[in-house]
Amino acid sequence: MLILPNKFFSHLIFLLGCMLLLSSCNGRPDGVLSQRKMANVLTEMHKTDATMNESGLTGSHYNTKAPYYKYIFKKYGITQAQFDSSLVWYTKNPREFSDIYDKVLANLTSLQKDIKNGKYHPVDTLDLSKMRINLWNKRTRYVLTEDSARTQLHFEFDGNFLMYKDVYVLRFLQRIAPEDSCKRPRVVFRISYVNGKTDSVYRTAFNDSLLRRYTVRFQAFRKLKIKSISGELLASKMYRGKLNARIDSISLFREFNSRKQDSLRMVVEQAVPGYKPPKMNFDPYHNQKIHINRRFNHPM
Repeated sequence: MLILPNKFFSHLIFLLGCMLLLSSCNGRPDGVLSQRKMANVLTEMHKTDATMNESGLTGSHYNTKAPYYKYIFKKYGITQAQFDSSLVWYTKNPREFSDIYDKVLANLTSLQKDIKNGKYHPVDTLDLSKMRINLWNKRTRYVLTEDSARTQLHFEFDGNFLMYKDVYVLRFLQRIAPEDSCKRPRVVFRISYVNGKTDSVYRTAFNDSLLRRYTVRFQAFRKLKIKSISGELLASKMYRGKLNARIDSISLFREFNSRKQDSLRMVVEQAVPGYKPPKMNFDPYHNQKIHINRRFNHPM
């Protein structure tokens, strides 16, 4: 009667001994962080490193990163010593360390997905109404030589659909050779209004064979109906019959917000007593608004 229980207990003690032996071989020592906690800490560290690299702190020394790492340790309730000892243990156990980095990769992938979906940078509905349209419908490349029919490059666009507070961005590449005979060449941009007023800006051009990108950013700031926008990509008062210039990649963008056009139209009408805007069958730029920026970019 006593033999069976004795055998049972002996087998039980043997199994418990094996389990204790296995746990002592593969289990984590006291003080070593769990895989989940270690993965979370390493994820935060990778996020910190990426943020610092994006800020231009690539290759920063540990002393620079230390304050950020200390915050991470405080957030997870651990010490630097606990993290270091855990890191040493996991590097000596590559299978467990591999499982940790699988979790780190999953965390970073999930974060990247959230960023792409706008979780941390919600879309501004006003930004959705901002529009940018290229008005340039002419040739985008010109080569002027001594046989050219024109001595300057003039452009003009009707202002029927243009509006107060529009921002116009004229951009192109230009190269003028030293043998070009134009004296004091320049780039000119104008906004003309129905009452005869004109606002303009100009940039100096250079005949030194260097290829330059010109960007002229100009805002219609007068509360007046726009008659036209015009200018010269290359202009000179003095010309001696020999040209050697190239202009390329021309664009003229109109920037506005589609939700503000009705209110801006009313502002213009109220600013000019008795003025009645012309009737139009269809306005492709109906409901518009502006991204205001009066900064001018000098030629590079």
